[in-house]
Amino acid sequence: MKRTLSALALIGSGIVLSGCGSSSSSSSSTVDISIPFKAVAGNQAIKCGEDITGLGNGAGGAGTDVKIANFRMFVHDIKLITDQNIEIPVTLDATQASQNADVALLDFRDTADVGEASTEICPQDTTDDTVANPNYNDTVKGSATVDSTYTISSIQFTLGVPFDLNHENQADAVEPLRNPGLASGMAWSWQGGYKFVGFDVLPVGGVMRDDALLGPKWNIHLGSTGCSVSTDDLQNNGAEPEVCVAPNRPVVRLSLEGYNLNEIAIQIDYASLVADNNLGQDDGVAPGCMSGGTDPECEEIFEKFGLSWGENDEDDQSVFSIVETGNDNNPI
Repeated sequence: MKRTLSALALIGSGIVLSGCGSSSSSSSSTVDISIPFKAVAGNQAIKCGEDITGLGNGAGGAGTDVKIANFRMFVHDIKLITDQNIEIPVTLDATQASQNADVALLDFRDTADVGEASTEICPQDTTDDTVANPNYNDTVKGSATVDSTYTISSIQFTLGVPFDLNHENQADAVEPLRNPGLASGMAWSWQGGYKFVGFDVLPVGGVMRDDALLGPKWNIHLGSTGCSVSTDDLQNNGAEPEVCVAPNRPVVRLSLEGYNLNEIAIQIDYASLVADNNLGQDDGVAPGCMSGGTDPECEEIFEKFGLSWGENDEDDQSVFSIVETGNDNNPI
């Protein structure tokens, strides 16, 4: 049976929410919050080195088998939403390794090969040197000040890096935005900012274009495009960044559907994201979708993220959902 989540019950939870102080209002309290994310492809977990089968609409509709090369994304501006549409901001815990006070990096690459010369994150084959990826992170942690009279009905977050941080020098950035650092492989040029999403897969047989092998990876790189201020102007001429033509930061609001916050996870389904794409084929521009306005693979991807693309308007996203974890220590 589903339950209504009151803020009072949220405060009393002993699993992901615990009291850590109180505000000046006698009906409010500051609580710790832990929000798990779960990465899947349909009924298959996202794991390094394992075959993920039947993705997309290629191979005569049977789909394409792939392995994961990269699966990371940035999130920020997390909010709890009441049934009266009151937005309660979540303050990120800047002491966590994979987040600062403004943005969190979710890294679903679960393994690494640690050799004498280098470390390979998300190896395709397991060896004696394969260990857990020390940068793996599937949880965002923070706190919120909640009035006990409120009923929390939804959770909201923005996919990507905030505008001001997206156009700063990445070498001087605070983790998880430092490049090289945790953001290695998640950066475009400085003025282009970061890849808000880096979902890269290795299709069996590679990626074909015009009956020739284009390359090994089919990529989804979501980020801001049409950023007019050049790197040189930012770096050497004191210029300020300007709003990009296509910011490409989806705002995702998900109903808790009556579950307690400590019973749910936010799920990202890669199979849903690529359902209308052929992962073994690319018809133009970059392999996969790298947010280009003329890239034929991007139309379906942007639609799933709920973003406008070309003549298509923004719509509801279909990639993220609330799933029950079965963790119910505070029934209401």
